[in-house]
Amino acid sequence: MSDPTWGDWHGQWIWGEERGITPPGPGSMLGAPDPEVYDRRMMFRRDFELSRVPASAPYRITSDSRHVLYINGVEAARGPVRHGPRMLHYDTGDAAPLLLPGRNSIAVLVRHYGHAVPWWEPSPWTFELGGGALVAELRLTEDRWIATDSSWSCRPAGAWTPQRPHSQLVTQTPESLDARLLDPAWTRAVPGGPTPDRPARVLSTRAVVGPKGGTRPDSEPYGALLPRPLPPLTDTVRGAESLRTAPLPGPLPPDPRQALAEALRATGDAAPATADATHPLGAAPVLLLVDFGRVVAGHLRFSCTAESGTEISGALVELPTAAALDAANTFHYIARGHEDTFETSDPVGGRYALLVATGTGSLRLGPVQVRERLRPRPAGPYFSCDDAELNEIHRVGLRTVDLTAQDAYLDCPTREQRAWTGDSVVHQAVDLVTNPDWSLARWSPQLAAQPRSDGMLRMVAAGDFARDPIPTIPDWSLHWVRSVHQLYRCTGDRELVARLLATAEGVLRWFLPFRRPDGLLHRVSGWVLIDWSPVQVTGASAALNALWARGLADFAEMADWLGDAGRARWAREAHQGVVTGFEAFWDADRGAYRDNLDGGRLGTSVSEHTHAAAVCGHLVPDQRLGAVRELLLDRAAMFTRSPMRHRGSDAGGPLTSDPVSDREGPDWDTESLVVGAQPFFRYVVHDALALLGAADRIEGLCHDWTALLESGGSAFRECWEGGSYCHGWSATPSRDLLVHTLGVTPAEPGYLRVRVAPRLGGLSWARGAVPTPGGLVQVDATPERVRIESPVPVEVLHPDGSLTHHPYGTSSIDLRKG
Repeated sequence: MSDPTWGDWHGQWIWGEERGITPPGPGSMLGAPDPEVYDRRMMFRRDFELSRVPASAPYRITSDSRHVLYINGVEAARGPVRHGPRMLHYDTGDAAPLLLPGRNSIAVLVRHYGHAVPWWEPSPWTFELGGGALVAELRLTEDRWIATDSSWSCRPAGAWTPQRPHSQLVTQTPESLDARLLDPAWTRAVPGGPTPDRPARVLSTRAVVGPKGGTRPDSEPYGALLPRPLPPLTDTVRGAESLRTAPLPGPLPPDPRQALAEALRATGDAAPATADATHPLGAAPVLLLVDFGRVVAGHLRFSCTAESGTEISGALVELPTAAALDAANTFHYIARGHEDTFETSDPVGGRYALLVATGTGSLRLGPVQVRERLRPRPAGPYFSCDDAELNEIHRVGLRTVDLTAQDAYLDCPTREQRAWTGDSVVHQAVDLVTNPDWSLARWSPQLAAQPRSDGMLRMVAAGDFARDPIPTIPDWSLHWVRSVHQLYRCTGDRELVARLLATAEGVLRWFLPFRRPDGLLHRVSGWVLIDWSPVQVTGASAALNALWARGLADFAEMADWLGDAGRARWAREAHQGVVTGFEAFWDADRGAYRDNLDGGRLGTSVSEHTHAAAVCGHLVPDQRLGAVRELLLDRAAMFTRSPMRHRGSDAGGPLTSDPVSDREGPDWDTESLVVGAQPFFRYVVHDALALLGAADRIEGLCHDWTALLESGGSAFRECWEGGSYCHGWSATPSRDLLVHTLGVTPAEPGYLRVRVAPRLGGLSWARGAVPTPGGLVQVDATPERVRIESPVPVEVLHPDGSLTHHPYGTSSIDLRKG
């Protein structure tokens, strides 16, 4: 996190002799990325002597693209956090606990991807920056610094063979490490021990015209180097629960992915084995199937005893199926014959470690583990009730968000690991009511606030899909506007909201050229997704118009709060146009809104999405609210269908050929059936029901997630019908049981006052605690009475609609007496 004592940098950018940037030439006055230099690792080291260890030794470090910092052989930092192409953050820490009197060593393994991956995209290049770089500094005393310069030594990490992404969708980079070429002591302060043998090259900076700036280190193209916005990730070791093995017919294909695919055929024959068993390899390769018992996410690691040259290929997968392997990253490790320990460079996720070993002699596998590096969740907030199933749904929802909360909110840790701009609205909403550490909840909207030149946000916040020519998902940016509104409501941070409001205005104004005289948006470009259910969007999409209206209303509310009357007025006027035009979607005969209007003709489909978004967008006239409420509560009429049913690890996998953007036309009875929401869009549905006075029905609706407990168990799947086995956007109940059932929400931005409105439905009791800037608000409710402990004043919304006010502290209130 930020350290106010840091001033100007002492360190300079350094790298090796091989650059990832070609020299300037015709048509490339700043040079250009070298297509033959990709997935390169460099080993840097600096040794120094200490007569005594200082009380503190602060350091900071950053790199392009990823680094692991070792001090005397102990890992001290990994970074930098996920960022856009024109931003870069540095990690900080205190090295003093790792220093020793006498000889000390700082070692850094730096990796430059060269090609975009789900969590990194190349920066623009400026002669020598943009093709791999490291800057670091360690303060030993006021006058003594160890800082990156030409006194550091370096060496290309030739033990790793550069790799390219597996596919356009699965762009994680496989890892291939020959440990025979890597001295295990290179990070340690061993007298006479190994050191990289070349002096590091200081990267010079030049300007095309004009004088050179005074920045040190020069930070173009990254902009000002900024402190890490997030606390260090956790480091929890998850061990395996069981091991099964089977001999394999050989020889296997030399390609690790193909070898693993061949090995999958033997999983049915795999027999239980003890963790410390010795596996003969000479006669045939061996399959080792390690089961962690639940979805885990982080860095897979193992140690082994094997002869030099023994090869182990592997992957962490959701299931031991070909479809799961197709979506997973793979690795290939060649043992050195002593001190053999491997840990994946990039994070992975899944339940099963699929390993294939070949060689002579035998293999004894040490503990196979995953180091889960997730954003912190300090103790304090909780939810509990008299329904054990809901308690389990709440717990699994938290675990699902935890697994998908790393240096950003991810869609799924087991597959893509992308920070989708819209998905994160659910992760953030859950964290804001269940996690006292709001750092990622605050950072996530800021990370995504990197609009294109036309004002629209990218499909993902940072990474391969945040680049041209990948199109955007317009409605995902509208969910991002809601995430800014959630920040406004919970944090009350005027400076932060004001900064983000400018981007939100650009997003909302991006839609204006698609608005016709009827006040509605027609034929909006990009991928209008709405949800994985078959919501019809051709022409004018009712759901998209309603989400835009919600965004306009959110924007106007925040602008008013900031005293920006002009912007608030613009948003309200645009909103009123949608209110007027939205009437065109109403079909009086059906008693419902149709999903689209195309060429002047009303579509036939009716969806939960359109009605819920219309309520949240304040588009439904008072006289229709009852009918909309009845439609949303008619669960027997709902059906769902998703392309993800073909794309799970238990089906065809994510690379199934039919495009996910294809939207099935209505082949169902549109006069009686309603397209139901997938888990993601249910947050909008539940918000709408609360606005309609049906919050007491939400605890019952959360029981729908029982189906996901049965299909996934340890984390929630992407859709009711399948998809990934851990998807953060499916965790809505973990928010709603606190926000709608227990009824704890901000009465004023920043929780200057808190509102408590218990709507327990069929529960006999519920209790919980919600974080606020002032501390925890604790609520213990029955249908008749609620006990509240609050650090701020409280208003209680009684079931009869009356409002009572109570001071901070402890209150016991009869809910039957408004």
